[in-house]
Amino acid sequence: MRLNYVQKITMNTRLKVILLLILPLSLIVAGCSSSSTPASTSSTYYLESNLLGEKNEFLVDSQGVLLSKVEASSAGGRISLSIDKGTRLLNKDGEPLQTIQAVIDPSPPLPPQDVYIIGQVYNLEPEEATFSPWLVLTLSYNSGELPEGIGENDLYVVAYDVGWYLLPYKNVDTKTQSITTLVYHFTRFAIIAPKKSAPPSTTTPAQGIKVGNLAPDFQLNNLKGEPVSLSSLRGRPVLINFWATWCRACRIEMPYLQQVYEEWSDKGLVLLAINLGESLSKVEEFVKNYNLSFPVLLDTNQAISLRYNVRYIPTTFLIDKDGIIQEVKIGAFRSTAELEESLSKIIP
Repeated sequence: MRLNYVQKITMNTRLKVILLLILPLSLIVAGCSSSSTPASTSSTYYLESNLLGEKNEFLVDSQGVLLSKVEASSAGGRISLSIDKGTRLLNKDGEPLQTIQAVIDPSPPLPPQDVYIIGQVYNLEPEEATFSPWLVLTLSYNSGELPEGIGENDLYVVAYDVGWYLLPYKNVDTKTQSITTLVYHFTRFAIIAPKKSAPPSTTTPAQGIKVGNLAPDFQLNNLKGEPVSLSSLRGRPVLINFWATWCRACRIEMPYLQQVYEEWSDKGLVLLAINLGESLSKVEEFVKNYNLSFPVLLDTNQAISLRYNVRYIPTTFLIDKDGIIQEVKIGAFRSTAELEESLSKIIP
């Protein structure tokens, strides 16, 4: 059948309309094809832990936030970590942590002369990894290996950054023979016990840094550049606190020292906070931020801290009016009440 001219035009028009309808649809279908879909990235990953050879994996989101509570221990429970759900785990560059590892330090820093290290020194890696909120670290010990005269409640956990320092919180469990503390970053950790000091002698005390010794004299400048000597304070009870701005335990303790200074200075107490090796401007900024009013002295070359054999901070010496050391406190006071109990040894 032959089509006339009008019929041909009508059919061509219909074909064009059909093509116009099909073309956008094909573009839509092409736009939805799998080849054009952007590759999706996973929002979670597995954080690997290796505690002295005991391996585990834990699910973490892309921001380094733990998606479930973690309880991880090495074989035999020598070292354990407890990390709450929602804790953010970051490396020193602020990026999400990929691994956690605990190893025995083969060549740890030497401990202070007046303490024992109980067991091993553990290196938690990567160093300077941070946690918010803090995680719970538990180290075990063998009570049968404690030095003579040392009780389980004498034990503390110390960390090492620039030097050894006591962590402000501890909980000793004598049943499991373990000690628990809180940590906010990774470094070296160990259990220590202080060596017992000899009781005071009834004879004229020798100069030294132990309980019963005559405290070594010194002279340091305060923040105004004025010299202050210990011997000039004879006849008054003196509290000497060695500290630094970078020491977290020191920062926790500062409000207790300020409160005691305000309440006990009228009773004759002299409080001297000796800063270890930091600049005047840095110390002044710290004093301003913490609203401290007690005297702060600058041990710029750390000669006095060396004379007092201060190996970790904070360390506090309580000296009576005769210049005799009545107590040496290693680590931070945990409350004003604890500090006032110690002050009763030098203030009647």
